[in-house]
Amino acid sequence: MINDIKDIPEIKSLPLHKKRARFTPALVNWYQSEKRSLPWRELWQRHSDPYHIWISEIMLQQTLITAVLPAYKRFLDVFPDVNTLAQADEHDVRLACRGLGYYRRFRFMHEAAKKLMVSSDHSQPIAWPRSFKDWKQLPGIGDYTAAAIASIAFNEAVPVVDGNVERVFCRLLDIRLAPNLPKLKKFFFALNQELICQNDPGDYNQAVMELGQTVCTKQNPNCSACPLQWSCMAYKNNSQAIAPQTKHNAKLKELSLKLYIPFKAKTSQIALIKRPASARFLKETWGFPTAIVGDNGKACWDGEQRVDINRKSSKLLGQVSHAITNHKLSIEARLLTDETSKALRWLNMDEVEGQLVSNLDRKALRLLQKALPF
Repeated sequence: MINDIKDIPEIKSLPLHKKRARFTPALVNWYQSEKRSLPWRELWQRHSDPYHIWISEIMLQQTLITAVLPAYKRFLDVFPDVNTLAQADEHDVRLACRGLGYYRRFRFMHEAAKKLMVSSDHSQPIAWPRSFKDWKQLPGIGDYTAAAIASIAFNEAVPVVDGNVERVFCRLLDIRLAPNLPKLKKFFFALNQELICQNDPGDYNQAVMELGQTVCTKQNPNCSACPLQWSCMAYKNNSQAIAPQTKHNAKLKELSLKLYIPFKAKTSQIALIKRPASARFLKETWGFPTAIVGDNGKACWDGEQRVDINRKSSKLLGQVSHAITNHKLSIEARLLTDETSKALRWLNMDEVEGQLVSNLDRKALRLLQKALPF
């Protein structure tokens, strides 16, 4: 067992490293036999187009597969290739990714598509980056995403390290520490660089992540189904519940917002406003006029919104909570009637939800829908 970061051993001294000739084939063979059928895997098998892998990896960042599946199909229906994505309006890109959160990644993805088309001079096929190093030159691509794409699409033997990888190797080595410590991340990268399958690095990387997602789960791991049970120190020591320990996460900052929903009762229309580039949250997205409540209790518009709205005449609809970009938000939704600000964009009731990028706005919309007499 390992209880202190100072006790992290030399990689070549690990029994796991000495057994790598058995360990790596066991893991890859399990994956190739048991892997789930996911749309990006099927598309890659049929077309070998890095675009399908790239889009999936961006969407999967800090997002559950169950949430990504419908968004991935919706996105590819609208933007089937990098050229259509590069030429798209940014609002349409956000709409295709609606509900996934962390929208900054999709702005970077859009920028990367434009950069790829410029560098390719609209040639076919696209001059894709082929290495881990080259992928990292694109906007929004960090170590994990670059390693995933380079290994799956271009067979480069560079390991991925995400939360699933951290948990799997904490249990394999019975490391009873927070799995996301910086020193551990470096250790796991170096260890997997030794273990990774040189012939099938993409399958190796997906195998470790799949094992963490489906077998070596946070709660109640299914050890009887694990192809690596024979090499797992946590299983041997019955310490799966304490290896690893709880992650070290930054404390969410609590903040209060007020969302104002402009509504015309006569026509049953709802208005949206485009948030400014200076907004703290969801910049340059269409949503409801948003104010941040300061420590003094005063609500001020989020960013340089010049909205001619009489907030004093608003009516409380209800309250919801929402987590976004390291913030825990308490949101007060309020109804505004017969507003005429030129900054507002009026839509019919059945058109509104399709134009909302964030679940924050959708939660406020649900309160209005419950309050209306239809």
